[in-house]
Amino acid sequence: MKALATFAALTTATLLSGGCMRTYISTGAPGIESPDARIRLCVTSHGAWRRAYIDRSRKLVDVWIGPVSSDDVALFSHRYKFVGSDLAWHIQWRSSDAVAVDLYDYGEGVLASHGRKTGAPSNHIARLEYLMDKQSGKFIEKKH
Repeated sequence: MKALATFAALTTATLLSGGCMRTYISTGAPGIESPDARIRLCVTSHGAWRRAYIDRSRKLVDVWIGPVSSDDVALFSHRYKFVGSDLAWHIQWRSSDAVAVDLYDYGEGVLASHGRKTGAPSNHIARLEYLMDKQSGKFIEKKH
């Protein structure tokens, strides 16, 4: 009886936890450093709940900019919502005070790694640009 109860509890836990999963990809905590290696930009994309990341679905994209020396100090932090498939990005620091993030995919069901390898044209989803505000010392989003 005890073995049956344990089996039932494990089965229930597995079923409940399996339905709440989602994929996320990220630059990782080190992020991408500015040319002077003082500032870093981190991007994390969260896929939709219970959907494959390559499915065309809503993605939550977090952008965080802060000093290389601290995880606690944010010079910019914002969450965006975009619709795409295997959402990928390209980060380009123009200077230590200006950075751009281009978000793109290669179409529904196409892995970004495969699209890059074959040279397929990408779908540009958004361009996010950030500039250092000299007075506050924080980054602000450049509106288009």
